[in-house]
Amino acid sequence: MPVVVLILFVAAVVWAIVLLRSRLTEQVLGLKPLPMLAIGIVIVGSVFGYEFFHISNGPIPITLDRVLFGLMLALAGWLWLVNKEDLRPINRMDIAMVGLIGVLLFGTVTNDYKFQNNLPLSRLLFFYLIPAGVYAVARTAKLGEKELKIYTVAFGIFAIYLALTAVAEMKYIYAFVFPKYIINSETVEFLGRGRGPFLNPVSNGVFQISGLCCIWFWWPKSSVRVRFLIAIATLIIVAGIYATLTRSVWLSLIVVGGIVIWMPAKQHEKGMMFVAATLAMIMAFPVIGDKLTSFKRDKEVTESQMSESAQLRPLFLTVAMRMFQDRPIFGCGFGQYAREKYPYLQDPYTGKQLSKTKTYMQHNVFLAYLTESGLVGLSFLLVMLAMMTRLAYQLWSDLRKPLYLRQFGLLLASLLACYCVNGMFHDTSIMPMFNMLLFFAAGVANNIVTAKGFETAGVKAQIPITRAPKLPSKRHGFPATNS
Repeated sequence: MPVVVLILFVAAVVWAIVLLRSRLTEQVLGLKPLPMLAIGIVIVGSVFGYEFFHISNGPIPITLDRVLFGLMLALAGWLWLVNKEDLRPINRMDIAMVGLIGVLLFGTVTNDYKFQNNLPLSRLLFFYLIPAGVYAVARTAKLGEKELKIYTVAFGIFAIYLALTAVAEMKYIYAFVFPKYIINSETVEFLGRGRGPFLNPVSNGVFQISGLCCIWFWWPKSSVRVRFLIAIATLIIVAGIYATLTRSVWLSLIVVGGIVIWMPAKQHEKGMMFVAATLAMIMAFPVIGDKLTSFKRDKEVTESQMSESAQLRPLFLTVAMRMFQDRPIFGCGFGQYAREKYPYLQDPYTGKQLSKTKTYMQHNVFLAYLTESGLVGLSFLLVMLAMMTRLAYQLWSDLRKPLYLRQFGLLLASLLACYCVNGMFHDTSIMPMFNMLLFFAAGVANNIVTAKGFETAGVKAQIPITRAPKLPSKRHGFPATNS
C-alpha cells in the first residue's frame, strides 16, 4: 500500500507541473486548465469515486476526484499569485452559500461530530465544502466559448453513458454495466433500478436530465443531420430516465421539459402549451394514476412494500414537526437525525405507527434541514435557492449575451427544479454528487453574469444595430414661394 501511495504522489506532482505550466491545455488545445479540472472533478467523482478506488490510509480516504480537487486548488492559487486569475467581487449568491455552510458548520462543531464514525464531518466535507470549492473555482475562473461548449458536450455524452448503463441495470444485462461496482457493491439498496455509478437512481436521473438539457442546447444552430442525432440521443436518455423507476425523477423530467420549452416560447405559444398540458394531465391521470403508486422496481422489494413506502410520508412529517417543536432555532445538530429521532418514535396516544420510520432518513430535504439545523438552516437554504433562481432568470433574460451563454441560465433553472421536485420526496442534500452538480452549475452561471467581455458578442448576435441617418452637409431651407 505505501508503494501505491508513492506512485499516486509522484503522478500528482507530475500532473501538477504540467497543469501549472499550462502549456498542454492552453497553448496546444486552446483550453484553460482550471475550468477543465472543475468539470473533470464532477465527472470523475461520479464514475471513479470512492466505490471505484480509494486508499484509506489517513483521516480522509484518497480518491481520484479528491486528488484532482487538490490539484485544482493548487492551480487556482498559483494562477492567482502570478496574476493570471482575478477574484471577483462578492455578490448575493456567494453570501447566501457561505451563510448556509456557516450554519451547517456551526451545527456540526457544537454537537457530537464523531457520531457514527465521523458521519457529520464527512457529510459537511464531501457534500458541502468540496462542492463549495468547485463552485468557487467555477465562479472565478476565466471561461471562454470553447470551455463552455465543452461543458455541454461532456454532460451530454455522460448522460448517454448513464442512460445505457441504467437500461442495462434494469434489464439485468450486467455485461454492459461499467464500472462493475455498480452491481458488485455491498450496497443493495435500489438494486434492479438504474442507479448508475452513484448507486442512487435520483442522482442518476438528475445527471441524465442535465445532460439532456445540454444536448438540446445544440438544437437551434444544428443542421438536419445533427438534429436527427439529437433526437436519437433524446430517446436513449429518456429510456435511461425511465429505467431509474423513480417517480420523482419522472416528474422532474416533465417539469424541466416544461421549463426548457416554456421559457424560449412566444407569448401566444405559452397559452396553447398551458391548455395542452392541462388536458394531457386530465386524460392521463385516470389511466396511470393507480399504476404510479405500486409497481415492481427494486430487486428485493415487492409491489406491496413499495405501496407501503408511499404511506410513510405523513409519518416522516409528524416526526419532523415534533423534533422542530423541541428545537426550533438550530435543530438537533447537523448529521444527528439518525440518533435524535428515536425519542420521537414513541407514540402510544395517536395510534400512528411512527416506529416504521426508524430505519429511514428524512424523505424531504426541507424537513431534513428543519430538523437538523432548525429555522436558521432552512432559511439560509431557501435564500440560497432563491438567489440561484434569481441568477438563472437574470442570465436567461440578458439579451445582450449570445444564446449559448444564456442557456446556462436554463440549465441552472432545470437543476433547481430537479432539486425541489425530488426534494419533496427525498433528502437530496445527502445524495451522491447532487450538490456538486448544482453548485458547479451555479458557479458557471454566476461567472457568466459577472464576467466582462461577453456582452459585445451578444449585442452583435441578437440585437440589431440601428444607425442614425446621415444628415446633409448643408442646411436646406424651405422652397422659395411667390409672394
